[in-house]
Amino acid sequence: MANTFNHIIHHFIFSSLIPLCVFHESSSTSLSSLSYDYYNQTCPNIEKIIYDVVFQKLSETRNVAVGALRIFFHDCFVEGCDASVLIASNATNQAEREVEINLSLPGDGYDVFFRAKRALELHCPGVVSCADVMAIVTRDLTNLVGGPYWQVQKGRKDGLISNRARVWRNLPRPTHTVTLMIHLFESKGLTKRDLVALAGAHSIGFTHCTAIMGRIYYNGTYDIDPTMNAT
Repeated sequence: MANTFNHIIHHFIFSSLIPLCVFHESSSTSLSSLSYDYYNQTCPNIEKIIYDVVFQKLSETRNVAVGALRIFFHDCFVEGCDASVLIASNATNQAEREVEINLSLPGDGYDVFFRAKRALELHCPGVVSCADVMAIVTRDLTNLVGGPYWQVQKGRKDGLISNRARVWRNLPRPTHTVTLMIHLFESKGLTKRDLVALAGAHSIGFTHCTAIMGRIYYNGTYDIDPTMNAT
């Protein structure tokens, strides 16, 4: 039931948000093309506009922080931060969001991206990419719930490609061992320190029971997985 509800909410949000995204033929954005002042001339109040939306949404529900953070991670870890997780499926393609692990991505997380993009369209239509919106929104939410603040470089391009086949080989899963996790992160140029930081982000919010059932009811018993450290 929860997954069905999420799917309906996602369909509504995606069908409203996708026409506003600044799509480009290539989803790759080189670091050299990013800058802190990317929108200084075209949308100078981007940070204030987004912050106001984020602050309001957070006052409505605290769950939005972990929701947006999880969606942003699921977007970036697959094919880079290109907002491809927002792309809806069509008659010939099953998009990233159709994979089982993405069906539980929370509607409140998508909603804050939707609101921020809508607000920006009123001030500077067709200028800011959805990928940049996701990056700034997630930064602001992380900071507002007690996490660090960092300056966000801007200039990301929105991707055109979103395929469910790309998700499973890229996203870490609850069943992954530490060795597999380290290998996956290293394949993306990330360190063990990055792994700890990003895994630690899952310590806010809540989890679904299905993600941990195999560890706390090991092999169908009531015993904890013996490979887990008792401390």
